[in-house]
Amino acid sequence: MDGALSFYQNLSTVSFTLLGLWFTVLGLTHGGWRSDPLMHRSTLHVALHFFLPGLMGLVSVLAAGNALMWRITFAVLGLVGALEALAFLRYRRAATARIVRLLRTIDPLLYVLVVVAALVQGSPLGLAPLQVEGIVTGLLFVVGMSYLWFAFAQRLPAPPPTGAPMAGPPADGVPGVSDGRGGGTPRPAHGP
Repeated sequence: MDGALSFYQNLSTVSFTLLGLWFTVLGLTHGGWRSDPLMHRSTLHVALHFFLPGLMGLVSVLAAGNALMWRITFAVLGLVGALEALAFLRYRRAATARIVRLLRTIDPLLYVLVVVAALVQGSPLGLAPLQVEGIVTGLLFVVGMSYLWFAFAQRLPAPPPTGAPMAGPPADGVPGVSDGRGGGTPRPAHGP
């Protein structure tokens, strides 16, 4: 079981480190993560892919062999993840890549597997329960890494041609888009 505990120590460390990196990305407003409502909604979804596995790993290490403690924690956090993943399925974007749609569909299933593995006493594969949970939380982590990769690889839309005249200030009064004289240098859009 020492291998499983070592795995969970590393999983927690890396998960919380990547959660901090994700918050840095959001702080730097890469893309439309803070301005686009659909992208803003997905920030919670991505963050939970690191927070929940990190917390599960931390509790499994701190449980020190107390099966009831880690089982309750995994079941509750798996349920939270499943509910959030199901709610996230409602937010669809037409331009979403096929692989991202696949990942969004897999998310609730992985969280349900976390709950099932926490509640079932034995494993049909002959693995220890914490090893089964390790496989599932590892898959959740990999899905989260995939979401991070897609966020970093996101391209900004091409700016309008430099010679194109701009209309006056926008109706929402966002400063910096126009110089107020009907022209000026366009500010690049940061939305998807």
